Parts: sequence; C-alpha cells; structure tokens
Amino acid sequence: MKNYRNKTLSDTVSTVGSMLLFLLFTGCLLMMIAVAAGTYSRVSSNFDKTFGTTASLRYISNKLKSCDSVEIAENGSGLVMKSGGAVDVIYLGSGGLYEKTVLADGAVEFSGGDRIFELSGLSVADVGELYKITVVLDGDENSTFVRKG
Repeated sequence: MKNYRNKTLSDTVSTVGSMLLFLLFTGCLLMMIAVAAGTYSRVSSNFDKTFGTTASLRYISNKLKSCDSVEIAENGSGLVMKSGGAVDVIYLGSGGLYEKTVLADGAVEFSGGDRIFELSGLSVADVGELYKITVVLDGDENSTFVRKG
C-alpha cells in the first residue's frame, strides 16, 4: 500500500491545477447558458410579436374575402360578416381579438366569443375598393389592404 502522508509540492500543484481547470470550464459553460437564454428570450418575444400581427392580419383578410357582405362597426374595431345563414362577429376587446358566430336572424353583440389573438389595437377602414386593416401589438403597427368582394 502507498503511503499518502508525504505529498510533494508537485502533487499539490497538480490537484489545484486540475480543480482550477474544472472551475474555468464550469464558468464558461454557465456564461454560454446565460447568453443563450438571453438570445432565446429576445427571439421568442420577437416571434410572438410577428406571429400575432401577421397571423391576425391574414385571418381577418381571409374572413373578409370569404364572406358575402361586410359591415364595419364599433368605429372600425369590429366587423360583422354575413355568409349564408351565419354571421361572424370579429371585434377588439380586453386586449385581444375575439370572434363569435351567431345565426343571421340573431342579435349581434360585441361581447363574448373566443379569444383568437392577443392585440392592443384594431382598425378596419373602407378605402374605396379596398379595406385597410391595421393591427397594433405592443406598440408595433402593421397594415394590409384587402379587395372588396
């Protein structure tokens, strides 16, 4: 058996050097994880903004193209779209875009329905032969134009 009582200076330096190398490696990994988490957070929030605005614009555009008649209500923050025997109501309320479907002979109200997207602003305007749709999310405003009928 070896006798470990007589450690030499080289054994101590070797042990301390190995520990320092391990600590350096651990510190570098922690810094890489912190940088990656920050980058992911920025990418994720920008994706949510982009998805929220473009997807909501496309959704409303497709709804406008597929309906028989459109009525702009609530000073441009609501739409009443008639298709056959159903009426789709899309409106901005409590920080989101809501949609509900009612019967054509039913009362049209701008309350209830399902929350589709998170938005802070919606404006639909009639511009000649086009509808101008503008959505706002976290201060970023995006618009698109849709042909009528």
